[in-house]
Amino acid sequence: MDDFVKQMDEAMGQLCNFDRMLDSKRRDYGCGYEMSTREIHALEIICNHPHLNTTELAELAGLQKGTFSKMVRRFEQWGLIERYHAPENRKEVFFRVTPLGRKAYDGHYRFHEQTSAATYEYFQHYTPQQQTSILEFINHYTQYLRDYF
Repeated sequence: MDDFVKQMDEAMGQLCNFDRMLDSKRRDYGCGYEMSTREIHALEIICNHPHLNTTELAELAGLQKGTFSKMVRRFEQWGLIERYHAPENRKEVFFRVTPLGRKAYDGHYRFHEQTSAATYEYFQHYTPQQQTSILEFINHYTQYLRDYF
């Protein structure tokens, strides 16, 4: 194994470890409920993709369907989302955020604007081609990790 692969593997391991540690911190994003990183990102996916079903949303969130379904039930109990059926497909269940869910979604972005401004500004120094390469790498590495399941 060459040095780059070893360094990259170690760096990605650290990234994953920090992600796990961040998920244990809970924050109220303005909705009155403290949410983990995983929860607010799941809510973000629901908000951004109201046309996807539970299986598709769980896949996008990188969660097992059962784990995602438990989150959805909690979000419904908290009044952050609601279920709906598309007129042309009464069988499948879809979700959309409520005004309270939108408040949490917006609060999440305000949180990032306040805490991540310097990092976001740093990202702008990359050329569009570099940004594309970085995203390709992250997507490839994600697939690499997904293959372990």
